[in-house]
Amino acid sequence: MFYFMRTFLFLLATGLAQAQYFPLQVGNQWIYRVDEGPVKELKVAEVMRAETIDEKEYFVYKGIQGEPARIRVTQENKLVQLNADGSESIWTDFNAAEGASFPTAFDSCTGRGRVEKRNATTELLDRIWENGIQVIYSAASCADAGVSDDLYLPGLGLAQRTYQSFTGPRRFKLSYARIGNASIVTSGEYSFRINLNQKTYATRAIINLRMTLENWTKEPLNLHFNSGQSFDFAIRDAAGETVYFWSANKLFVAEVRDVTVTGEKNWTATEELDLKPGEYVVEAWLTTDRKPTFKAQVPITVAEIVPAN
Repeated sequence: MFYFMRTFLFLLATGLAQAQYFPLQVGNQWIYRVDEGPVKELKVAEVMRAETIDEKEYFVYKGIQGEPARIRVTQENKLVQLNADGSESIWTDFNAAEGASFPTAFDSCTGRGRVEKRNATTELLDRIWENGIQVIYSAASCADAGVSDDLYLPGLGLAQRTYQSFTGPRRFKLSYARIGNASIVTSGEYSFRINLNQKTYATRAIINLRMTLENWTKEPLNLHFNSGQSFDFAIRDAAGETVYFWSANKLFVAEVRDVTVTGEKNWTATEELDLKPGEYVVEAWLTTDRKPTFKAQVPITVAEIVPAN
């Protein structure tokens, strides 16, 4: 059930009704994984920055293979790139009818594209995703190179790309996407992290800390606690000295308990701190009997805040 809820919230945040098959916004990021073949690897694609050229807004996009390009989605719903001579070339035509073909320019070893399906489905994180656009490409003059097919999903972007290689097809499948302020995990991962509401604090300030444990694998994650305490955190200065310990003045119920995490679980703390100006590290961890435990840290800056006149 948590798979569907996470997806539902994500689609609300990104406006699926607009059917953005390649959402372009600075900071958007996609992580792809290859699980088949002799080489397993992860690749990151991202929108790095926006540039205005001839009154048109382009986004500098670094693709799966690390190649940068200036791209935009036109009013006709075509994904195009800006060429060195100022002209534009088509990457994909999202409005093309099923069976229609078009020239492509994102890869010199890839020929014309043809819309194979406009209602393609794929399985990501044990869930069937629908309404995808599947594009099949003809081979160019390169041997064992180029892209053979793409799959675009509304609200997510490029969900799958297959490259030809001398070792056989290499299929990059989306495992994580960050679109705007929303993120979605499409394949099994788990992690622990700290979330703060700001990077710089006044010498006397309220700190709101959130610890997030995510488990998107197929197996439940079982945590065993020996007391009512679930977490702890400390703040250390630049010399590594502990200047604050959250649990130092707290009491906890003596109870043995188990917590099962499927999906995402959060713990929060709000404290008023009085620190000297300087650089610090906030380190938080879960107080389970697991060794080593889940632990994460993030740097912060404490500065004198001068009141405005």
